[in-house]
Amino acid sequence: MELGVDGIELDVQRCASGELVVIHDQDLGRTTNGVGLVSDITYDEIHRLSAGQWFDIGYRSEKVPLLSEVLDMVAGKSILNIEIKNAPVSYGDIEEELLAMLSDYNHNDKVIVSSFDHYVLQRLRQLDNNIQLAMLADAILIDMPKYALDLGVNYLHLCLGSCRAEIVEEAHQAGLKVTGWTANGRRAWLDAIKMGVDGIVTDDPAELMVLLGRAMLLD
Repeated sequence: MELGVDGIELDVQRCASGELVVIHDQDLGRTTNGVGLVSDITYDEIHRLSAGQWFDIGYRSEKVPLLSEVLDMVAGKSILNIEIKNAPVSYGDIEEELLAMLSDYNHNDKVIVSSFDHYVLQRLRQLDNNIQLAMLADAILIDMPKYALDLGVNYLHLCLGSCRAEIVEEAHQAGLKVTGWTANGRRAWLDAIKMGVDGIVTDDPAELMVLLGRAMLLD
């Protein structure tokens, strides 16, 4: 946020006590010093874990945040892309829970909900006609724009390794925006820009902003 990025992409899972927590994996082992499935462990137990020690000892006090805490922190200062993780662990009624939480968020024009589980996207659209949705895909589907429009999404979030410029153009002609993931490094960024994508997901936003000439806050 201090860099002035356009948006933040994150993943949500539901823990055993019912809270939506921000963590990529369904298992705690890779990004915390805990073990087991997020779905089997209460938030009180998860909150005792370090979510930064794996990266560097200086980050050992970092915790797995609640989605509600992230919403309070971002507060409309940037776009927030919330990816619902629903495989291999399936979280029943997670769509209703997320929409209930977002009903108290006053910046839903800056929220996009994405998922690889397209049943989740279908249910979200049936429940809310206004929420912005993004279809995640790691394949070149036949007539992808029609599929996306039938699903009711606003964005295609495509793996850049499974994308081509003509796919992006077809999406644009259908009124869809395209975000490419995950691009790291100058060559990957330039390839994504050449494809014509509307957004780039990266692990290195600071250097991407240098490339884009938007690094005003990087002194």
